[in-house]
Amino acid sequence: MPYPKAQMPSNLRARLRAGETVFGVFCELPCPESIEISAFAGWDFAVIDCEHSSIPGSRLPDMVRAAGSAGMPAVVRVDQCNAAAIQHALDSGAAGLIVPQVVSTGQAEAAAHAARFHPLGTRGFNPFVRAGAYSLAPVAEYVRRGNEEAVLILQIESAQALDNVDAIAALAGVDVLFVGPYDLAQSLGVPGETSHERVIRAGAEIARKAVAAGKAAGVFVNSVDAARVWVDVGVTFVTCAVDSALLAGAMRSTIRGLRA
Repeated sequence: MPYPKAQMPSNLRARLRAGETVFGVFCELPCPESIEISAFAGWDFAVIDCEHSSIPGSRLPDMVRAAGSAGMPAVVRVDQCNAAAIQHALDSGAAGLIVPQVVSTGQAEAAAHAARFHPLGTRGFNPFVRAGAYSLAPVAEYVRRGNEEAVLILQIESAQALDNVDAIAALAGVDVLFVGPYDLAQSLGVPGETSHERVIRAGAEIARKAVAAGKAAGVFVNSVDAARVWVDVGVTFVTCAVDSALLAGAMRSTIRGLRA
């Protein structure tokens, strides 16, 4: 039996491994329409943010489904390095996940194990979830895809984590080291100053070490100009802006234009 059409493979991990630069947007509005608009607008992927938004776990499958129906991979940022949260995101059919606040190799290893099935990890196996096409997917294919296609992105966003970057980057199963500029800036003593030289220097070092270990480097930025800075230092997994902020900016710009 072929894999159901609605669960066609995601090529996001393959694109990253090929060295391609991909661009995604963070989605914090708890509605599938925002995900669909992102896809129709041409983004390579969307990040469904379950760490800093009001998106409940019960809405996650619908938002992932919206991305899939529009032909765009969805990545889920879980609220913490927790096996249950990781499993829920992947069982919902996400193409990958971002794990925030990773500071140690122990945390990184736990995330890598939780994200893969045996023999690569300890992810709980349930063929009846959406990722398994509700039991209609061949079991062997479900396991293979779970281990080969899911993208694991670890956020490096503290001074403490900087000391462990080499060991984290060397771990099997980790695909992207992601610079979290806001928390990194705060940890480096310059809160809110994401373009401060300390942040850029630390982020560039994270990117360099990720690439040296055969991994991709990722970052969050607020503008195209900021994205250029990070792409120039080797970042290929670029997330730019947040759906709510883009909406707010367009709303304000339009009304100001009307009143002028």
